[in-house]
Amino acid sequence: MARFTGYQTSAMLIFVIATMMILPGLATLAPSPSNFMFLEECKSKLHVGCGKEIVITIIKGWSISDRCCMELVSMGQSCHFSLVNKALSSPLPKLNKLDALTKSAEIWNQCFEFSQFLSPATSPSSEE
Repeated sequence: MARFTGYQTSAMLIFVIATMMILPGLATLAPSPSNFMFLEECKSKLHVGCGKEIVITIIKGWSISDRCCMELVSMGQSCHFSLVNKALSSPLPKLNKLDALTKSAEIWNQCFEFSQFLSPATSPSSEE
């Protein structure tokens, strides 16, 4: 199995980050204005450092920090999956998109469970 060199990994990471953070709308032929605005709104909810951390976590399988986990959950599931799908819609050599989508879902589930652990919903009877 081929392994990435540091240069190849860095180049791929820069490309993915640029796709997710800087070049919205270019991966599709005719993005609708509402979809473009939705993606822009999603990006504005996530600190750039956390966006990079999430991308690295998806590509390399690292763990995500608690702070970025909480930002991801506060951004919302639809935003997370929309940004990931947007980034994966452009050609990314040597990146298994199915694995990336699977890892993305794992990250979401892990972060959501973590957020529930930190701030469990109050039951209606405790609010009386």
